[in-house]
Amino acid sequence: MSSQSSFSHQTDKTFWKYGHLIFTGFYLLPLIINFDQFTKSQMGLCLAFYIAFIILYVKAINCDNTKITTLFLAMLAICFSATFFTSGTPTLYGFVAYVAGYSYNLKQRFYAALAIVVALFTSSYLSDMGKLQYFLAVALILCAALFSYGIAAKRERDHKKREQESANQLEQLAAIAERERIARDLHDILGHSLSSIALKAELANKLNQGERYEQANNEIAQVADLARQLLSDVRSAVSDLKELNLVSQVAQLKQRLLEQDFNITFNVELSVLPAKVEGIASLIIKESVTNLLRHSSTKNSAITIKQTSQQLLIEVIDNAPCGRLEAGNGLNGIKERAEQIQGSATFTCGEQFTLNVVLPISSEDLQ
Repeated sequence: MSSQSSFSHQTDKTFWKYGHLIFTGFYLLPLIINFDQFTKSQMGLCLAFYIAFIILYVKAINCDNTKITTLFLAMLAICFSATFFTSGTPTLYGFVAYVAGYSYNLKQRFYAALAIVVALFTSSYLSDMGKLQYFLAVALILCAALFSYGIAAKRERDHKKREQESANQLEQLAAIAERERIARDLHDILGHSLSSIALKAELANKLNQGERYEQANNEIAQVADLARQLLSDVRSAVSDLKELNLVSQVAQLKQRLLEQDFNITFNVELSVLPAKVEGIASLIIKESVTNLLRHSSTKNSAITIKQTSQQLLIEVIDNAPCGRLEAGNGLNGIKERAEQIQGSATFTCGEQFTLNVVLPISSEDLQ
């Protein structure tokens, strides 16, 4: 995501969090409409109440639940006091109700709603409010609406929190699975070669002790060849971990297959991919090509990679008879990688071997 789009996204989040405060401006309408009926001290006091309320409200929607009651009572006290000077406080009572719905649990909401109703009726009667029924009707409607909206906002917040926790857990599981995959790959790469090197080194030592120097030197030369091949395999594995760009990966793998005299057809339709999908897809394609190099008897294959708005589809076909399918580390690794991002991998065997992989692409990943 570019810095400009990140700034825009952050600005949108800030607006939706604080933009609704513009509606608190209705509190100021009586001051504007009946400007001549207020003294300077009354107007100053009403504005001071308003500013203090906004500050407390912003703190309330950003604080933890241990401090919310103090802020809630302070906001309620401001509404109660301001009612003696202006009839615009129904709006502020409504925002207090929103804080109660947003911050409290079921039992606490009941007591908070009761406190709001008591404060509202008491302040309106003690202030000798004109047109009391209109004042109370507007205040109660706003309180009920914003109280319900606060409850809905709390549920949405809790839902997003659970989603984030689930996403974090999935990332941790994916990291664990990837470490296990790397461990398997290193075992496959190093295990056999190191065992062979150890055996040949021991054999060379015994041959040397038996004064069979020519055979000993031959074994030592084979040890050197194995070590060089092992070093090349390790470098290749490290390079694959570093380079996960799908387009460049496909080009490299295609060239590798052509060098091994494969009759291979590549059909690739790609645009912009999310990083995590591209990384997983690159590893899957590499493992698929490795399987072709190891097991294809006809060297006649086809690989199709197609991207839609919601999925990345990968199909690998080996045009060789496949009597019985035994999934080893390679095929199991492909399946595990696909499942890391809630994708799927299926294998079919018959007149030909077919691998089908579906990787989901969400709109959030593309932002």
